[in-house]
Amino acid sequence: MECMDDTPRSAMFDDVYFSAKDGAAETEHVFLNGNNLPAAWQGQRRFTIGETGFGTGLNFLMAWELFEKTAEKGAFLDFVSVEKYPLPPEDIRKALMPWVERLSPYVDKMLAQYPMRVPGFHRMVFDGRVALTLIFDDANDALPEIEGVVDAWFLDGFTPSKNPDMWTEKVFREMARLSHKGTTFSTFTAAGFVKRGLRDAGFLVEKRKGFGWKADMLGGVFEGGETASLSSAADGGIVHILGAGLAGCASAYVLKQYGFEPVLHDPNGIASGASGNAVGIINPRLSAHRTGESDFYTAAFSQTVRQFPSFDAEYMACGSLHLVNDDEKEKRFVKTAENWGWGSHMQFCSAADASTIAGISLDKAALYIPGAARINPALLCKSYAKDVAFEKNDNADGRIILANGAAALDTLPDLPIHTVRGQITMVRENAQSRNINVNIGYGGYISAPAGGMHAVGSTFQKWMTNTNANPDDDEANLKNLAENLAGLGGFEIAGHRAALRTASKDRFPVIGSVEDILVTTAHGSHGIASTLAGAHLLADILRDGIRSLGKSTLKNLAPARFYEREMRKSAKKA
Repeated sequence: MECMDDTPRSAMFDDVYFSAKDGAAETEHVFLNGNNLPAAWQGQRRFTIGETGFGTGLNFLMAWELFEKTAEKGAFLDFVSVEKYPLPPEDIRKALMPWVERLSPYVDKMLAQYPMRVPGFHRMVFDGRVALTLIFDDANDALPEIEGVVDAWFLDGFTPSKNPDMWTEKVFREMARLSHKGTTFSTFTAAGFVKRGLRDAGFLVEKRKGFGWKADMLGGVFEGGETASLSSAADGGIVHILGAGLAGCASAYVLKQYGFEPVLHDPNGIASGASGNAVGIINPRLSAHRTGESDFYTAAFSQTVRQFPSFDAEYMACGSLHLVNDDEKEKRFVKTAENWGWGSHMQFCSAADASTIAGISLDKAALYIPGAARINPALLCKSYAKDVAFEKNDNADGRIILANGAAALDTLPDLPIHTVRGQITMVRENAQSRNINVNIGYGGYISAPAGGMHAVGSTFQKWMTNTNANPDDDEANLKNLAENLAGLGGFEIAGHRAALRTASKDRFPVIGSVEDILVTTAHGSHGIASTLAGAHLLADILRDGIRSLGKSTLKNLAPARFYEREMRKSAKKA
């Protein structure tokens, strides 16, 4: 971004982000008044705005300000916006300086949660009544991934002649898919092909007085689809959550953000199972290609690195190195760095560079994720559950979320999930290991030191169900460490803990609705991050809001995926 006469301008598109005359006045005229706001959301318990071109966030901030001042108590605003080239936070703050006195409370809150600038869906919630879903991607790819219903559209891409890819038939068609009869739109442009494209997609289009030097702009309403009606989904109220591990506590924390009243139930207390470890490593689950599954872990990881620093849970942003200890990993990690589009947030590095990063000598190349971290999962659960009602039983009526690991099988016996025993070993740092700066993964892992201790883990025993700590497993953990980090040994064991994680057959979490029951389980070894992302999805289902994740991800998370596969297998056999 560069500035000309104090007006932010895109060097790529040679166009301004907003009017040089007055960006805020332009937003008010073109987008707020152009969509009959605030009148359009009066009497609505939920209102959804879709936007193409987030830019500096000025449109969102002004919509948020107007909603806060005029919407009825208990109403909720969903704002979903697509941006292919997201600005860094410092550029956004600079661009918004002309309105710092007016908008600073909103700007500060938005930038405090502003996500990593990596592709995919990123959800933020503000003040219990506004949710921003930022999608960093091309609009032609992003809009087909959105699931939900939009009430008003802000079309604010750069000028069509300079950025034609934002104004395509596919974009207009996807707008129509997401609209209901009566959905409005407005845009600063009056280009003929935009007018024709919107009309062909089913919108009634009219030319209106433009802002500033622009004589004309476009606005209108969608004439197709069904008439919008109030959903049967609940606004707030009590939700009972069975299980007080990471999945349950994260769900309680997130539901409170959306105005619900969660109640946690667990006969064994908070973080009594696999979530009770003292050290957990925060990494995305890595794959060679960008898929719906990788987008899930991107969204999950991005949420953790901006949410967890505020918790009292021994969070330490130390980074992680994933060692290349076989040919398959080298191919996969190189492709991961190429295909995920994380830029500086993910780097494939040589053994020499990995050694510099690690603080100890390494003889293997590695994938480096500088934003990775370590945290205390047990304390994280307690932070999540702060000020949440808790009952030491599993008796509940009404709306229920199963977040109780493999115990979900007691209610949904056909879910193909299973337990995996894992034991971690706590060791005291020694003269060599205290120099380690990062978490190091190699199939197992050793955490960066904190408080004079490392966590070394972990065993993976699908065939075992007891949770008694076993000295042989400590020996196996330390042997795996020594084989992958040559010369690193001689540790004094200071403790150990075994627990049962829950996983699915395809090693992807089970999050969603089945047989009218909400469930979040099978988070496996990446549950510190995935449980938080899953909680936002459950909140969206309960309130029938825009989904926080893309359709490609949702189909892989939904419990129904298992039943559909079994039905297909049965059909083939028949």
